[in-house]
Amino acid sequence: MAEEALSDTEKEQIKLRATFLNNIGIGAILVGTLTPITRLIYGESNGGLASAVALGTPVACFIIGVTLHLTAMKVLERLNR
Repeated sequence: MAEEALSDTEKEQIKLRATFLNNIGIGAILVGTLTPITRLIYGESNGGLASAVALGTPVACFIIGVTLHLTAMKVLERLNR
């Protein structure tokens, strides 16, 4: 069974979805990594649990951001149909 070619509108919708996911991923990486690091640099952390969260949050946000970016790449693969 042959697949139908995508219309221009469908292609643009795919691009918009991928751009949205990619931008959310970038935001997660930027906010999730820069905020805790900045708090540590300027001494707004109370130590203990806050330091553990400050170290775990950037890693988690980086993983989320990369996952969203890879998902966006998968969405764009639909354009090759």
